[in-house]
Amino acid sequence: MKTLKEYLKDERLLFVKSGMNVFDVTKFMDLHNIGAVPVLDKDSGLLGIFSERDLLRRCIVREFDLHKTIVDDVMTKNVIVIDSNDSIEHALKIMKQEKIRHLPVIEEKSLIGLVSMRDLMLVDVKLKEEKIDILNTYIQYNG
Repeated sequence: MKTLKEYLKDERLLFVKSGMNVFDVTKFMDLHNIGAVPVLDKDSGLLGIFSERDLLRRCIVREFDLHKTIVDDVMTKNVIVIDSNDSIEHALKIMKQEKIRHLPVIEEKSLIGLVSMRDLMLVDVKLKEEKIDILNTYIQYNG
């Protein structure tokens, strides 16, 4: 099965910087049609993830001013990460086990991407469909 590094090779790393206000982060997420974004410090180190759920539960419900609230104050800080050489299957297993929908991918302590449960499940389904097609072809010609 494909490694996460292989899966992410053509993907652009989208992220926001520490210190940005939540309004600008949310506009960035909307612009790129993403549900979560890594928050990096000035040295490109991963500080946390800000997600739609963080926006809803930590900002909107508490009636925070999105222009004045800094993303660092409302992001998810204790982030589970996965190595770039791990498989998509392993990433899905971790996400299910930890009940998370986004997983940062690390290579030699540097963030190289962020995978979502939805994207990985689509890849997993595609691989299984290909396997079914191969098995059907085998059965038809050797049947």
